[in-house]
Amino acid sequence: MRRTMKPTALGREIRLALMEQDITVRELASRINKSEATVCEVISGKNRSAKTRDLILRELNLKFEEDD
Repeated sequence: MRRTMKPTALGREIRLALMEQDITVRELASRINKSEATVCEVISGKNRSAKTRDLILRELNLKFEEDD
């Protein structure tokens, strides 16, 4: 059975940007030289790597401030 995790606030912003820019997760992953799974993990919050997050934000031309 497949588990789906709710995206984080960052994940929602990434998903929205992907839709607006008509880019797939696979294409984004290829552009930043990461796996599709890694990008999905960032969207879901499972991967909190600042380096990967910054690559994604830069590629999608997004600014995101996390609320701590």
